Amino acid sequence: MKIKIAELRHVTNRLFDHLEQRGHLEVEFPEDFYWNIPEERLYLVYEEPADFTMGQLSDDWTELQQMGSGQKSPVSYGLVWLSSLLRRIGSKIIA
Repeated sequence: MKIKIAELRHVTNRLFDHLEQRGHLEVEFPEDFYWNIPEERLYLVYEEPADFTMGQLSDDWTELQQMGSGQKSPVSYGLVWLSSLLRRIGSKIIA
């Protein structure tokens, strides 16, 4: 599967527009920590996952804010931090 970045950006913008149109102008995260499956095990779907690690939404957001403000240069791994936040938003706001 190949996905063009421009198409991904387009659908992402549409999803954010959808949230805003329904009055979701901000999100609150009462929980902070989450379980994470290590990258080397994430796509081995025929094996039982083990060795879970913990992630933290507030740490993910801090890293992204620093990239957004220019304090840190953007890195591709920022998409992993962003995905943690987007996953929680998507599963919390069902609209």
